[in-house]
Amino acid sequence: MERVAPRQVAYENQLPLAIESKSQRRKFFPEGATTYGPNGNTRGHPNIIRIPINADSLLDCQHSYLQFTINNLDAGGRTMGLDVGIPWLKRVRLESAGTTLEDIDNYNKLFGAVLFPAQASVGAVNEYSLAGMGVGTNTALTDLAAGGGGAAVGQIANDATANADGAHTSQAELRGAIDAFRDRLIAAYNTRTAASIAGSSHDANNTIVNAGSKTFNVCLHTGLLNLEKYLPLVMMNAGLILELEVDNRNAVGINSGGAANACDFSITDVAYYAHLIDLQRDFYDRLRMVMEGSGGVLQLTGTTFRTFQSNFAAGAATTYNMSIPARMKSIKSIFFTHTRNDRRYASDYYGIGGCLANGVSEYQFRVGSVVYPAQAVKASETNPSEAYQELRKAFGSLGSLTHGGVLLNANTYYSDADIDHAQAGELHRFTPYGLDFESFPKTTLENGINSADRSLPITLEIKRAGGVNADMDVDCFVMCDAVWYVNLDGSVSVSV
Repeated sequence: MERVAPRQVAYENQLPLAIESKSQRRKFFPEGATTYGPNGNTRGHPNIIRIPINADSLLDCQHSYLQFTINNLDAGGRTMGLDVGIPWLKRVRLESAGTTLEDIDNYNKLFGAVLFPAQASVGAVNEYSLAGMGVGTNTALTDLAAGGGGAAVGQIANDATANADGAHTSQAELRGAIDAFRDRLIAAYNTRTAASIAGSSHDANNTIVNAGSKTFNVCLHTGLLNLEKYLPLVMMNAGLILELEVDNRNAVGINSGGAANACDFSITDVAYYAHLIDLQRDFYDRLRMVMEGSGGVLQLTGTTFRTFQSNFAAGAATTYNMSIPARMKSIKSIFFTHTRNDRRYASDYYGIGGCLANGVSEYQFRVGSVVYPAQAVKASETNPSEAYQELRKAFGSLGSLTHGGVLLNANTYYSDADIDHAQAGELHRFTPYGLDFESFPKTTLENGINSADRSLPITLEIKRAGGVNADMDVDCFVMCDAVWYVNLDGSVSVSV
């Protein structure tokens, strides 16, 4: 084998010089209305937001974001505590010239109950408290710094001082104070703490006061709006239409007045801040020549989601099978969550981010006649790590120590259903389940399960041991590869 010099002394290797370009930020506004409201609101506000995005430029999707203001319109002087993520955003849809390019239903549930808790690092959680609300304010840490919250810190200090003086404090009392301090630290990593949502007292950093408002600036985590490559708007005749649907009024979170008082809010000042890149005109001409030589298309690839939902009727059934009619060329992963039907849109529960374990003891997927995995994944309060490891496979390497997530033993896979949907004095629980189907993770396209060519039926098979006796919504999210084609005639199409 030939010996070579390390790259640190290969001075002849230089970065290539870039062509002339410039970047700019452009603000795109919705068409039609300026004020939007929840589905079925009595104020006449539309619940569909449509934002045209078009320019003779390239769109840097990963540096673009959505801005909006949420306003508390409660007529009774009550506050509104927000749930995780963007709880009002039920559906994200992208189209071009009437062709649907991406459509993710129950986006608030996908982001708030699966993607964010499974991936977000502590830094990302805190970051989100700047860009938005509803998660990541770590009130418990503030309480600790101030010496508040159960007096655990002060008690340890008092006991330590008393011991130094040879006074009354016993070893058992000191151990109890340390245990209380530990529990308070664990609570700091949850998005809610007992003190912060007790009764009408929500986390102050996640609360919109009566007649108050809060402006969000957040990225949308969809395949097309999270591309690594620039989106060539200049090649698209009709550009993009970003369509957002506002969910039920109680999806937003909790009303301080409790179950008898629904949340009331509006969405205003909506805009999409696009980071645009302008290149020389001759570059676009050369790009069209390249397209002509490669079949007349530009190909963009990413990962998108399809949503399926079923209802698990109240009862003591120990098994439950859910049909998932997903017909896709490459299914990478499938995630699912349980939500009590009567608490999903209840004004005294966080029904979007919070999910139930619902007594799930094991699960697997049947695709055609083949079962994945061959041995069912076990899940229980005493063995939460097996289900967690299978979930993590979908987002990275199990051997990596640089991964995020707010899933902890203190807030995940608990069998007591009544504490999973956070209410007064209870921790906010996250319980996402999932399974990864990729053969060559992150290195090739279309290496997952192909259910499209042979129309293979997919079934989620769940076994339960206990759980709550109530109607249950099962939200299933199928993650798959998507390929978008930008054609020479300016049209855009998609293949999943």
